[in-house]
Amino acid sequence: MIAPASRFTFAANANAAEQEFDEQGFFVEPDVFDVAEVDALVAASRDFDNAKNGSLLPTMNPHRMVPIFCQAAQKPRLVQIIARLVGGRPMGLQTEFFFGRPGTKGFTPHQDNFYVQAPLGAFASAWLALDDVDLANGCLNIYPGSHKFGLLEVSAVEQTSTFGQDPDANRLACAIPNQISPVCVPARRGSVIFLHGQIIHESNDNTTADRSRRALLMTYIREGVDFNKGRSAGRQTFQVT
Repeated sequence: MIAPASRFTFAANANAAEQEFDEQGFFVEPDVFDVAEVDALVAASRDFDNAKNGSLLPTMNPHRMVPIFCQAAQKPRLVQIIARLVGGRPMGLQTEFFFGRPGTKGFTPHQDNFYVQAPLGAFASAWLALDDVDLANGCLNIYPGSHKFGLLEVSAVEQTSTFGQDPDANRLACAIPNQISPVCVPARRGSVIFLHGQIIHESNDNTTADRSRRALLMTYIREGVDFNKGRSAGRQTFQVT
């Protein structure tokens, strides 16, 4: 059984949370966004093409389409935390909106920096829960300490379903060190899970009949470092401070 993760509040004890991030590769900061801000992001997502056409597939880089998503990535409290985690002035890099409709398959185990190829410690992600997220509707599983093993080998995997997911999302899975076990990381809506660029994480299937698992992923990189733009991701930096 996957154990639940402990929770750490950056605002209450920034040094302790930063130490936890360095040691474990992630931490959860509750209530970064309030109810009104979350509701506004969800409302704006209804105008995405993938909402209107009913596919509810993830939408890449919504910050380029609708100002409210850029504003979310620029939220001062969020950026202040990210600046400590990437060790310098952060730049926004990429965003992605996930609808997570009931029945959506989870992501395979992966490391975000496998794709971004940023220098160690210069890249981090902020995963904003736009619904209350638990095991049933598809919360993240994270492998504490796995960021210390460097970038790991990946292998192709068979996709049993692409329902609700980008068809390219689950073609690869990274190797998992034998001594590392995952923890289940539930989150209240408005909370942000901060992820080290090389932490192994995955998500559970949404097995509910009526609960979405909407989330906004925002990634950041230290100003001036190199990164892989990607063929489909089209990563490019943008100002957040």
